[in-house]
Amino acid sequence: MIAKIDYVLDRITMYRLVLYVLIALVGVAAVLAYFKFLPFSPLALLVSAAILIVLCWAANTIFGYFFEVPTNIESATITALILALIIDPGQSHASFQFLGWAAILAMASKYVLAPYKKHVFNPAAIAVVITSFVLGESASWWIGTTSMLPFVLVGGLLIARKLRQIDLVAIFSATALVCDCVINLVQGKSALTEINQLVLLSPLFFFATVMLTEPLTAPPTRGLRRLYALIVGVLFIPQLHVGSFYLTPELALVFGNVFAYLVSPKQRVVLRLNRKIKMGPDILDFVFKPSQKLAFTPGQYMEFTLEHPHADSRGNRRYFTLASSPTENNVHLGVRFYENGSSFKNAMQRMDGRTKLVAAQIAGDFTLPNDPKQKLVFIAGGIGITPFRSMLKYLLDTRQRRDIILLYANRYASEIAYKDVLNSAYTQLGIKTFCTLTDTNAVPRDWTGFVGRLNEQMILQTVPDYTERTYYLSGPPEMVRAYEQVLKNMGVRNDQIKKDFFPGLV
Repeated sequence: MIAKIDYVLDRITMYRLVLYVLIALVGVAAVLAYFKFLPFSPLALLVSAAILIVLCWAANTIFGYFFEVPTNIESATITALILALIIDPGQSHASFQFLGWAAILAMASKYVLAPYKKHVFNPAAIAVVITSFVLGESASWWIGTTSMLPFVLVGGLLIARKLRQIDLVAIFSATALVCDCVINLVQGKSALTEINQLVLLSPLFFFATVMLTEPLTAPPTRGLRRLYALIVGVLFIPQLHVGSFYLTPELALVFGNVFAYLVSPKQRVVLRLNRKIKMGPDILDFVFKPSQKLAFTPGQYMEFTLEHPHADSRGNRRYFTLASSPTENNVHLGVRFYENGSSFKNAMQRMDGRTKLVAAQIAGDFTLPNDPKQKLVFIAGGIGITPFRSMLKYLLDTRQRRDIILLYANRYASEIAYKDVLNSAYTQLGIKTFCTLTDTNAVPRDWTGFVGRLNEQMILQTVPDYTERTYYLSGPPEMVRAYEQVLKNMGVRNDQIKKDFFPGLV
C-alpha cells in the first residue's frame, strides 16, 4: 500500500500536492457546512476563498512587477487557501476587510520582509499576526475541529510523506503534547482533558503538516529542522503567556521562522546562461554565470524560478541539485528532458543569454561526511549523478583523497554523463567508477562494464568490504527504493544508507 502511495506521490510536485490537499479541504468543509457540522454557510466559505484567491493573485502580481521578481500563481493560491482555512468566512463588512488585509499583507511579506531576497516568514502566519496587532482581528483556526480532523490527517500525512518530513511532524506534535501535559499537571488540571482538546479541537495537525513543513521558511538541514520543530512545538502551547499576552499558533510559527532564518543561507542569485553542453540524447549540462559566487556544500540543492509564458500546472519553480562544486565560478545544472515535458523544462531548452533564472534556498543533507577516512559507495541512477559530480569536482579541486567507489546505472551507454569528471577522479584520486547498462537489448559490442540492474552480485564484485561502507543513493525515487532494498537484503544497516531527496524531486 505504501509503495502505491509513493508511486503516485512521485509523479506530482510538492506545490501541486499541497494545492490539491487545500482545495480538497475547502471542498470538504463546504459540504460539512451544508450539513451544519461547521458554524457558517458553505456559500460564505466559498465566496471568502474566491476573494482571497483573487486578492492574493493580484497583490502578488503587483508586488512581483514592482520588485522585478518572478511570481508564482501556485504559491499565491496556496497562501489564499490557507488563509481561507484559518480565518472565519466573511459575513460582514468588517470580516471581509479583515480577509482583504490578510491577503495583501501575506503577499507583501514575501517581498518586503525578505532581507537578502530570502523569505523569512510563512506568508499566512505573518499576515494574521500583523492583523491581530494592527486591526485587532485574529485567525480563529476553524480548521481545528473534530469533523475536519480525519481529512486533515489524510491530506497532511500525504504532504509530510512527499516531503519526507514525518519526523518533523512527529517531533513537533510530541513536543506540543508533552508540554501541554506537563503544564496542566503543574496547574492541577486534568491532563487527559487538555490533551483531548489539543488533539481534537485545535489546528495541531494542520499546522504541523501544511504550515510547519513549508521548505521556504524552514531550516536547510535535517538536524536544524528537528530543532525548529522542537522550538515551535514548545511555543505552540496555548497556556504559555506573559501577563495578558498569549501565544497563538501563528506567533509560534513566526518565532520559529526567525530561528530558521538565522541559521539558513541567505543567498539569492540571478543566473545567466553561459552555455549548454549536450551529455546524452536527452541530457544537457547547463552552465550559468551567477550574479554573485555561491557558497554551498557539495551535494546540496536550490530552488529555481524561471518566469515563462503559459506555465502549465507544474508552475514556474523547480528544485535541482547543484552539479557544480563551490570551487567553481560557474553553476552547473544537469537536466534530463522527456517527451511531452513540462512548460518549465521546455522553457529551459529555449534559454539563451538573455534569460533570467533566479536561484534561492540552498538546502540539503546529502553531503560528504566530516570524517575523510569514512569509506563510501556512491550509487547513481541516470541524472542522479549530479550531486556526485559536485562532490567529486570538489575533491579534485581541493586535492582530497577519499576511499570512494561509484556505481552508476543508465539505460544506454550514451547517457553516461560527466565522463570528464569521472575520469579525472580516477586518474587523480583513484576513485573508481563501475557502470551498468539496464537495457540489455542496447549494449554496445565493445562494452566492458556491467549489464542489467544493479544487484547483490555486482556490489559484492566491486565492493568486497561492503559491510564497512556508507552508501549514498541518488536517482529517481523508485530506483532509490529498489537499491535500498538490495542493500538491506545484504545486511547493510539503515544508518549506513543515505538517500538524496529534496522537495519536488519529481
